[in-house]
Amino acid sequence: MQKRVVAYIAVLIVVVIAYLYVFYFKPQQASQTLIICHAGSLTVPLRELATLFEQKYHVKVVLEPAGSVMIVRWITDLGKRCDVVALADYRLIPMYLVPRYASWYIAFATNSIVIAYTDKSRYASFVSAHPDKIFDVLARRDVRYGFSNPNDDPCGYRAVGVIALASIYYHNMTILKDLVLSKISGARVENVDEELNVYIPVVFNVRGNLVVRPKSVDLLALLESGDIDYAFEYKSVAVQHGLRFVELPPALNLGDSRYSKFYSKVIIHILVGTKEERSIKLAPIVYGLTIPSTARNRKLALLFVKFLLSSTGREIFNKNGQNFLKVPLGFGKVPAELREYVKIVNATAS
Repeated sequence: MQKRVVAYIAVLIVVVIAYLYVFYFKPQQASQTLIICHAGSLTVPLRELATLFEQKYHVKVVLEPAGSVMIVRWITDLGKRCDVVALADYRLIPMYLVPRYASWYIAFATNSIVIAYTDKSRYASFVSAHPDKIFDVLARRDVRYGFSNPNDDPCGYRAVGVIALASIYYHNMTILKDLVLSKISGARVENVDEELNVYIPVVFNVRGNLVVRPKSVDLLALLESGDIDYAFEYKSVAVQHGLRFVELPPALNLGDSRYSKFYSKVIIHILVGTKEERSIKLAPIVYGLTIPSTARNRKLALLFVKFLLSSTGREIFNKNGQNFLKVPLGFGKVPAELREYVKIVNATAS
């Protein structure tokens, strides 16, 4: 009889432990998964940072890369859960997410545009010797070049913008015509008050030797396989993947704040014809992040953002060619836990 009671108690203990595990401990572990939706060009530094964060806090970090415009539309149109959002253009946050989906954001890192290629690229030797002739090379019929979709990815609308700037810089509007307007159906340009406005329709066909993919890093495999010869990429991405690249003049590469006024001569209109249509004035490249108001794991997200803004995060980003701003800029109601890392700016990003 006593043995039966002991056995009964043992079974009861096992059942209670199983119950506690399923209904208390297991959900708690699930809640320790952090979902980061981020620009594809941030994959390398964020992967390194996420590994260290997981080791330090014993949590799971899930990285979900996409074009930055696509990410904000995931949140606004599809209700997707993202605990942290890190974008290649910080201005997309006030454009699309504030005030309904975010009340603050931080601008934190920089980059520049280059034109990447490999030893297999057509005219690689010529381009290496004459980088100033790169736009002439791209216009050759036997050369295949690519950039990301301007409606999905900032690198795409920046690539179109760089081409438009080159037309102004070299006093040659055929550059824009040959490389964009003749290749993207429905694309058009207007010169208004000495500003070049380029309109990209929401749906378009690609003609000739241009290749367009959803995000810029999608072009890397095509470049390395020789399916395309040249790709508009961020410098950090080209460096991280060991690619050769043309350094564009500072007036064109969107990486030099001294040329902000010149950059602003070009405005790219994306998603034309839809309620999501926006006009984006070219400016120096600055990355941004926020924690959406719909995040399920805000405390953990704050810990990650603090880690990213810390000296550890700064070192990882700088090492990977995405240099931090000297002092990151905070806009809106930046959480108290993050204010020591930023300079609060009252003005809205334009």
